Amino acid sequence: MAVTVIGREACHLCDDATDLITVVLEDFTNVSLEKRLVEEDPAWLEFYTDKVPVILIDGVEHGYWRVNEGIFRGALMAAGALSHEKKSE
Repeated sequence: MAVTVIGREACHLCDDATDLITVVLEDFTNVSLEKRLVEEDPAWLEFYTDKVPVILIDGVEHGYWRVNEGIFRGALMAAGALSHEKKSE
């Protein structure tokens, strides 16, 4: 599964979200992180321009601006993310 952070260059909220997501994803075995710029896609730019960073889980919007670690972890698990602990059982 994939987590995508859609953001901008020199965006402190984008950096904060990416840093937290990177730490959380260390606990999961089957999740990758992709960073994209909102300017890459005209539709993103139109729809998300004031919302960055936008966090997508497998292409579905999870949230924007700030990441709540507990809610994000729960959303990952609900979407099928496998934690290191569960893989070893």
